[in-house]
Amino acid sequence: MIVLYQILAFAIVLGIIVFIHELGHFFAARLMGVRVEVFSFGIGKRLVGKKIGDTDFRISLIPLGGFVRMAGEEDFENKTPRPDEFHAKNRAQKIFILSMGSIMNLFLAFVILFFIALGGVETEAYKSEPPRIGHVEEKSPAAEAGIRKNDVIRKVAGRRVMNWEDLELAIRANPGDRLDVVYERNGLVRHTELSVATRTEYNVGYAGLFWEHRAVVLDVQPDSPAAAAGLQAGDLILSVNGETVNYFEISDFIGARADQPLHFEIRRDDRVIRRTIRPQTVDGRGRIGINLGPHSPITISHYSIFGAVKHSGREMLKLALLTFNAFKKLIVGKLSPKNLSGPIEIAKFSQRAMESGLSNFFILIAFISLQLGIINLFPIPVLDGGHLMIYTIEAAIRREFSPKIKSLLMNIGLFFLIALMVFVVLNDVAKALPNGWRSIIPF
Repeated sequence: MIVLYQILAFAIVLGIIVFIHELGHFFAARLMGVRVEVFSFGIGKRLVGKKIGDTDFRISLIPLGGFVRMAGEEDFENKTPRPDEFHAKNRAQKIFILSMGSIMNLFLAFVILFFIALGGVETEAYKSEPPRIGHVEEKSPAAEAGIRKNDVIRKVAGRRVMNWEDLELAIRANPGDRLDVVYERNGLVRHTELSVATRTEYNVGYAGLFWEHRAVVLDVQPDSPAAAAGLQAGDLILSVNGETVNYFEISDFIGARADQPLHFEIRRDDRVIRRTIRPQTVDGRGRIGINLGPHSPITISHYSIFGAVKHSGREMLKLALLTFNAFKKLIVGKLSPKNLSGPIEIAKFSQRAMESGLSNFFILIAFISLQLGIINLFPIPVLDGGHLMIYTIEAAIRREFSPKIKSLLMNIGLFFLIALMVFVVLNDVAKALPNGWRSIIPF
């Protein structure tokens, strides 16, 4: 059932994005007077469809993409194309038709982010706060760099850090890099070098720096000291013995005080209550019988129409820069190709996003749509960007490539895309296996 749910979520995400992309090509072609022979969702063998006018609207066997086939589009050798064929149009018209798919993907991302901003954007409140360190994990890259609790990060890799969102983004986007960090301690500016590690199968950058999350009770074990004191799930621990003890510190704080009465100040709903709890000794450490989690308050920001436009544009620019930065790192070898995600991983992300709410689901659609819009403009033959590259070169040299050269370039691009698809699918499988790629290729 989980697999079916993932397939359904993936089909919805990909279906919306591909449909909008091909719709851009379709309307641009019709606007320029080009006859469209096929509008297909999916590739491969035709399953079902209906011909309307000159166009066969169809669903094809493999739901990994789609295409619009325009009359005469692949006939490079035809010197006298009909007026309604693609190659009968001038270079500007061809560029317009080819670029409209990506433009529609970018427009879809903008519209989704715009309406989400109008409805209210949920964010963790701490992300907008100054980047004062609340906890440094032991033996982490940050600890080895000499960063301590209460330090304030000012710059990372020469860029100013305004809040926790900036700091987390700078770290997560640079796995494996050595970053120059400027921070402030007791009013004095210091410098250090942070060697960013990686964490999870997606190789996200990790440094071991955290905001000062308070501890919230997730559940209370029956017949425990906490249960006897009346603690409940959802209680927020404000202080212990008058000290503010955060989520990362509280277990050790309690563990070091076995059989000592501890005075808890707790927020429950809108009330502050106080309880005294004496930890039991279990395996030489104090235990009160609760499971805790980090408390991260959520804020909802509502935008006016003009504010939503500004917010959407800012978010798209940030996502676009992240995409370009990731591909730049792939090209220069600073980011492993294993970070690429294929259809299996996208299906998992789609399922999780759908389960977490419509807002997150549509944010995922916006993110993938924006990435598709950008990547499709890359100068790789077969992609729209490859065709645009050819037309640009032809315009610069003032003559057209021969049909043989164009066909050769298209075949090279097709081979590259097939190889890339095989790699990302195998990479998705490897991420789910216990030994990663070694489970597939043992040498």
